[in-house]
Amino acid sequence: MTQVGIKPWPAKAAQSLGRACTLLALAATGGVAPLAQAADTPMPYYTAAQALQSLYGQHLPARAAAFTQAASAQDQALASFCAGPAAAAKTAATELRGQWQRSHTAWLQLSTPSVGPLVERRSLRQIDFTPIRTALITRAVKKGPQTAADMELVGTPAKGFGALDWLLSQGLQPASPECAFAVQVAKAISAEALSLQAALEPLRSKTWSVEGSESEPEDVASPGAKETGAAIEEWVNQWLGGLERLRWAQMEKPVKVVEGSNKAPAFARIAMADNWREWQTQWQALHAQALLTPAQRQQPPVPGKDLISIEALLLSKGHIALAQRWREAIGVVDAAMPAPGTVPAKAGAQANSEILALATKLKGITALYQAEVAPALDIPLGFSDSDGD
Repeated sequence: MTQVGIKPWPAKAAQSLGRACTLLALAATGGVAPLAQAADTPMPYYTAAQALQSLYGQHLPARAAAFTQAASAQDQALASFCAGPAAAAKTAATELRGQWQRSHTAWLQLSTPSVGPLVERRSLRQIDFTPIRTALITRAVKKGPQTAADMELVGTPAKGFGALDWLLSQGLQPASPECAFAVQVAKAISAEALSLQAALEPLRSKTWSVEGSESEPEDVASPGAKETGAAIEEWVNQWLGGLERLRWAQMEKPVKVVEGSNKAPAFARIAMADNWREWQTQWQALHAQALLTPAQRQQPPVPGKDLISIEALLLSKGHIALAQRWREAIGVVDAAMPAPGTVPAKAGAQANSEILALATKLKGITALYQAEVAPALDIPLGFSDSDGD
């Protein structure tokens, strides 16, 4: 999968997003007027460093902790199920499916969009590769891997959440080779969750620096400023990458591939309800980073405490009209996306048409983001295979 990613960072973008540090200090103490007006309250100026401090200091660590907890619970539930009595398998299998859904949802909330350690570790590829290869899963079950080292030899399309989804759908039974393999898959997911939490921990207290001014040449920027610039560019790019993965790879492409045939779209998950849950969760995660919350329209986000959204950055740079159109574009998808926990009643061709209509609305956000939002933030967009499938 080719995903929007990182290009070599021009230091000016970090400097532009983080200029006027002295004015910022004054603004924080009420010494100068805020630089932009949101719908309900003045919006202070936010630097790239402050945006990253909020993203890596609060938002991602909290979601990593939630994922670690959910993955551990899934790991333990599978181990208990596989060692348990066959007579209780039907009831226990229902519980396993629920645990898989909770763990997968926590993963999606962390990984949408994938930034920092998730990109560096290629976590999306490692534990949520799609599409799965059922023949590879069957082959891996026969080999019977017993350790983490054994699992390293198993192909990526036979591991992760997709493999567990398929194994559960086949009627997993205790004390079976399939169950033993499922336990190893769950352990690998739990191990990756712990590794991600550990990798994010040093970033929780990291001091992100922005130095220089827009009038200075790029080569005068300090290494710290360049690092900040690269990180903010990655986030802005990967937000678009997460949106496009949802719109194209997961929703539109599977429908387009089977157009004109009698085949059903090959979506990522076995059950349609799980596909909608996945899409809704990803949209919620993207939405959280796109817009101010209702409370933040009354009290602007506090750096290091609250997530500083794309809308907040637009407003802080004075792009008030663009921020309004950005909110409206997000609102169009909000209105069309089924509420979490609900699944559209339509099936077949009607369901496919509904999915394509929603994908078209998502594409409207992509167009606005590429043409106006990213340029307004002084962020170049590019493509990278750094986190591809």
